[in-house]
Amino acid sequence: MHIFKKLPHFDFMKWKGVALTISWSIIVICFLLARPWSSNSRVKVGMQFTGGIDMMVRFTIPMGADQIRTALQQGGIHDAALVNYSAPAGTEDYSIKVKAKKGQDSKDSTLQINKIVDVLKKLDPQSKTDPRHDLNTESALALSGKWYDANLLGLKGDEQSKRATYDGWAGKVTEARDIKGSISNYNELPADLPAPLKEMLQKEFRLGHVTLRRFESFSPSISGEWTNKTLTAVFWASVAILFYVMFRFTMSFAVGGIIALLHDILMALGLFVLFGYEFSVPVVASFLILMGYSMADTIVVFDRIRENSHKPEYRRVPVTKLINDSINQTLSRTILTSLSVLFVAFCLLVFGGPALRDLSFPIFVGVITGTYSSIYIASPVVVYWDRFFGGKDKLKQHA
Repeated sequence: MHIFKKLPHFDFMKWKGVALTISWSIIVICFLLARPWSSNSRVKVGMQFTGGIDMMVRFTIPMGADQIRTALQQGGIHDAALVNYSAPAGTEDYSIKVKAKKGQDSKDSTLQINKIVDVLKKLDPQSKTDPRHDLNTESALALSGKWYDANLLGLKGDEQSKRATYDGWAGKVTEARDIKGSISNYNELPADLPAPLKEMLQKEFRLGHVTLRRFESFSPSISGEWTNKTLTAVFWASVAILFYVMFRFTMSFAVGGIIALLHDILMALGLFVLFGYEFSVPVVASFLILMGYSMADTIVVFDRIRENSHKPEYRRVPVTKLINDSINQTLSRTILTSLSVLFVAFCLLVFGGPALRDLSFPIFVGVITGTYSSIYIASPVVVYWDRFFGGKDKLKQHA
């Protein structure tokens, strides 16, 4: 399949100086605006790396961020960060993040989570008129514990088997809640839930306007371990790519490929931070995908340049002509491959919701910059390197 009926003859190298200047200027501007070295930096690092509590809450009543922030401060949570996510009509979704303090252990985290949940429960007007527990904020473990203590199903046997039974039913209730976002009617409880358990829920639990959709807690020690493992993965991936390029091609190609890879990573990092996305372990994985895609696209162009450099018809032509022709010959393949990946990344970014947006953004940007850098970063660097430092590795000497 080809996009062009005839081989195109675009003079890409004519604009190599302008392209290099604009690209690196954008990267510098991004980092100046992001200020990663400053205490007032725009870089957002996830709780997996810093340690702390990451909680997703849904309100089925109008609730402003300032109202929540004020309530948390009055409840003793002074350093909470709130992010408002898009939610279905009539609901408000918030992410609440609280960084772990130095020396904080799992017991301290549990106390802090309970304190936050208590504050959120008090934001529900129902809590002032109905003293019953709120089913939408109750954990599966708490539900299971209440059923186990009352042994509503009259189970016999050892403690482990009885707990396993009640844990299973409690998990079904919270799963139904997670799927719907919140339970607004007792008929939304699992249809196969045993009658004694359902009756207890109706009697002892109200259906409040606050729902804990997700919460995660990361201790500082585990976060440090995750950070080390993530950095190790990034380091060895980078080393493997660099060694492959250095041994597969001559020095000019290796330098061009490495600079293009750095360009793609820095561009994606700068835009990622400027758009306010947060670094997490899955996001690091998406940057590794970006590195792999960027280098794969560059190698396709480099392979064609090297192949053409051995043909007699390119023996007496300028290096820019050799590279222009090689890029034009691979242009259809580059566009088709890039668009197929770009469409997938675009759908994940637009329709994947908040959970996938952080993950898909680096891939989306990486596909664009990876395609662009193969033409306007890697190839111009090969031209400049060949001109000033080529020596015995000059492209025309391979003809």
